[in-house]
Amino acid sequence: MKPLFLIGAVAIDPASGLEAQRDILLSGSTIAAIAPPGALKPEPAVTTIDVRGCWVVPGLIDVHTHLRDPGFPQKETIESGLRAAAAGGFVAVAAMANTDPVNDSPEVTNYMLARAAQVKAAALIPVGAVTRGLKGVEAADYEKLAAAGVRMFSDDGMPVDDPALLSNALEVAHHLGLPVSLHEEDRGLVRGGAINAGAVAQSLGVAGIAPAAESERVRRDLELALKAGAPIHIAHLSTRESIELVRAGRRHGAQITCEATPHHFTLDVRAVLDFGTDAKMNPPLRDTADVDALRDALADGTIDMIATDHAPHDPESKRASELAGCFGSPHKRWPLDEAQARAFAAAANGVIGLETALPLALDLVHRGLLKPMRLIELMSTNPARLLKLEGGRLAQGDPADITIIDPNLEWTVPPAGFISRSHNSPFTGRRLKGRAVATIVKGEVVYSLFPHSRAAR
Repeated sequence: MKPLFLIGAVAIDPASGLEAQRDILLSGSTIAAIAPPGALKPEPAVTTIDVRGCWVVPGLIDVHTHLRDPGFPQKETIESGLRAAAAGGFVAVAAMANTDPVNDSPEVTNYMLARAAQVKAAALIPVGAVTRGLKGVEAADYEKLAAAGVRMFSDDGMPVDDPALLSNALEVAHHLGLPVSLHEEDRGLVRGGAINAGAVAQSLGVAGIAPAAESERVRRDLELALKAGAPIHIAHLSTRESIELVRAGRRHGAQITCEATPHHFTLDVRAVLDFGTDAKMNPPLRDTADVDALRDALADGTIDMIATDHAPHDPESKRASELAGCFGSPHKRWPLDEAQARAFAAAANGVIGLETALPLALDLVHRGLLKPMRLIELMSTNPARLLKLEGGRLAQGDPADITIIDPNLEWTVPPAGFISRSHNSPFTGRRLKGRAVATIVKGEVVYSLFPHSRAAR
């Protein structure tokens, strides 16, 4: 592998507070040197890439990805998912356990890692199940999963209803030095709901989900974490009530990290009227006040990281044919009839996000809601810390896991141009500003949009 020499970029590193123009030399799988422009004199054999006008940042890391492999190749495979991640600027993704079979055994973990090793793209970080089969009844073998390479535990997609089982999981995971990520949902309060309770649900004629279905479970789990003296990570926060509970929990000494997704801080529940089940997820899109609260919490440090919750689904799972013509102009038909309402409620939850997360987050920067340094902290430094990865920093001797971002590149999300096998996104056709133009994993370029004129060999 030839050394890479990146010249002229603005290097942004929250770990050191660096935000300045730097040249960066990569040798093998590590960062060999970082210096002001012109200070480094590499050997002629290096590959030089002119990255003026771009940011060079520690590689983005997603703590919440669904790769659907093993079990659902029509939705995603490890190969397609990791390539989509690289295209989105991610050097590593934490792959959730809700596969088939569930990642609740070392055999499944080993399968996932072996498949990932065959792909020249983002790295796969396995997430092990909290309970066997995600059934919430019997604890998985956390020690064996950790020994196999699991770096986090989660039953994401399913809440852990049994408080005693969850308390034990928190204590054991804490002993192992690994986080537990929680899907916060009180199923007794969901009651068959499909989207956020309110005017949109009433217009469609479908049952709504009250914000309390999330916040009440957050309240319970914060109490369990305090009693156990163990940390928790809260996945995909979506309500202002939950945000206030996190703030209160920290004031009382709880060890909490939490994440928000681009779809939750970009869209409100009205998006369902235009995009139908492509805007149906769990937790659901909320009201405008919740969107504003999420943005404020990202800026003030309450929310620690941005995660994609990339959830690919095929058209059949989204009930596309049954609901054709029901959403978006000029074919709106509301309220849904009884069969359509059943189809909507039965449609799979989730949207893809790996290839659009960064530009949607960059929109907060362009609007002055986040500083560039804070954005990289949310998408690289803090995720690396949660998963205890070596990355998340730009310093000599650190892994050469790097994302190069053109913050001003304007582009339109193509309806059928995703690298992911699925296309269930409410952002197709949207004009965005900024994206990853190259992703480097262990010193090797695994994705690049650079024209040949940028690189001098």
